[in-house]
Amino acid sequence: MRVSWARWYWIVIFTTCTARTASDWLDCAHIATCRCKWSSGKKTATCASGDLRRPPALSSDIQVLDLHDNPLRNLPQGVFFNIGLLNLQRINLKATKLRSINADAFLELRILIEVDLADNDLAVLPRDIFRGNERLRLVVLSNNPLTNLISDQFPPLPHLRMLLLDGCRLRTIHTKALRNLRSLETIDLRRNQLTFLRLITFSLPALKTMSLSGNPWRCDCRLGEFRDWFLDSKLGTEELLCVEPPMQAGNKWRNVPSENMTCAPEVRSSTVVVRAEVGLAVTFGCWIHGIPKPQVTWLFDGINIHNSTIDCDMEETDTTVENDISEDRVPGSVRWVNITLLNITSSVAGEWTCVAKSTAGEARAVISLVLPRSQTATARTAPGIPQLLGVVFGALGALAALGFIAAVACWHLRRRSVPPSRSFMDQEKRLIDASVVVSCDRSIADMASPCDFELTERSLSVDNDQPRGCGFDPVHITIEGTPGVFPPPPAEFAVPVPYGNIFISVQVAGRSEPTKYPDLLSGGATLPRRSRTCCTAPAYDNMGPRVTATGSSTWSLPGASCDNPEPCETPVLSLPPPPPEFVSL
Repeated sequence: MRVSWARWYWIVIFTTCTARTASDWLDCAHIATCRCKWSSGKKTATCASGDLRRPPALSSDIQVLDLHDNPLRNLPQGVFFNIGLLNLQRINLKATKLRSINADAFLELRILIEVDLADNDLAVLPRDIFRGNERLRLVVLSNNPLTNLISDQFPPLPHLRMLLLDGCRLRTIHTKALRNLRSLETIDLRRNQLTFLRLITFSLPALKTMSLSGNPWRCDCRLGEFRDWFLDSKLGTEELLCVEPPMQAGNKWRNVPSENMTCAPEVRSSTVVVRAEVGLAVTFGCWIHGIPKPQVTWLFDGINIHNSTIDCDMEETDTTVENDISEDRVPGSVRWVNITLLNITSSVAGEWTCVAKSTAGEARAVISLVLPRSQTATARTAPGIPQLLGVVFGALGALAALGFIAAVACWHLRRRSVPPSRSFMDQEKRLIDASVVVSCDRSIADMASPCDFELTERSLSVDNDQPRGCGFDPVHITIEGTPGVFPPPPAEFAVPVPYGNIFISVQVAGRSEPTKYPDLLSGGATLPRRSRTCCTAPAYDNMGPRVTATGSSTWSLPGASCDNPEPCETPVLSLPPPPPEFVSL
């Protein structure tokens, strides 16, 4: 009995604990918009059509989480792992206004098998977004503004069976975007912007169904290989229509012959202008794409090179580009056609045209070949002795001619600047030899009045019997002049008199008293001067008109006499040094 009672005791305890644990995941009352229940044998939390900005914190036993129609906007890193929802198997994020998803948003959700991201605003899908979710079987990305799938867009997902990309804006799918989905059976690419697909993109061993309708298919060489494979594979039953080129618009895929799936030639020149040197070699070429393979012809100035008169050797090379990096061209449809001109002459300068032509059309590119301007070179030889002599004498003659021209020019300039010579009359010559008589009644105040000067020819030795009252030594005056125009006289010498002033540039011998200078403003003076004892310094006048002792207002002539000479005393002025170029006499 004791054993049976003990057994029942543990059964009751276990049942109570189990019931309590089982009821915990159903407790969603703390989240108003969530309802927890069993659905299809799964513990399901439905939190749809609410105002949730992030996934709610629920029991870790939840297996299905429905969050559609909530404004989540983004999924940060480990958003489900951080709230302990590690047992999620299905997540519905449809119409949650998602704009971005972190590559590790589904981190550590190891038993996740379905993800619905339809009807969101995802323009970019991170690479390896489902890394670690190896049990995924279904991924729904319908109606998102995705434009392309990059290389290795999805990580290895060995159990993924279905990928829905319908209603997106896909234009290109990289040839390696799906290569890690080896178990993919169904792919939906309806209503996208695809114009062509590459066969290598869908070389998936388990692929069974493809939906391709609603795309603007361009039925040309880029689609031709995939189209032939798709029609033969029976992967789809829907009718696919051509939208481009215009000649194929509206035709069904199966009604377009393979030979009509062509691409018109494209031609691009390696350069626009080629510069070369005469006698050397030059190479240029053009890039060509097209299916069927275009025929290439070179024209020189509009004429086929095989019919032109080019006088140099040529070599043509045709190289197919095997590893073309572009995804929108058929492998092997691109090549380079180059031409090499050997031993260039001036006849090859001009326009070279590369013409590519096929049944699908024609294209051309122009290259200009430019040569430098030809210059005639004169051979230089060492000059001989006659040439050297000619150069020397020629240089000497040129220098002599320049010297003669310079001399003539200087003579003309001096002739213009030096005034013509002038002959003195006898009376003027006698005036130059005149002596000086200073009146005794002359004062500084009489500077501008007529002076009592007398001109006389009497020398210093005259009247030895009666010595004069003034005793001056004769002043030897040297009159010097320089070519050109003299500057104006100082203001203190510009005394307005009826007959004007006379200014002579002179050099006067210095006296023992350096601070005293001849009084040029008081008294009167003529050339040369008489000695008087009444004055201790020379006195000069401005040579203006004077009144003699007899009352005459004319200039005294040599031989005139002074009847009553009276000694006078002329004051000596202490003046600042006069300008050296002017002394008034």
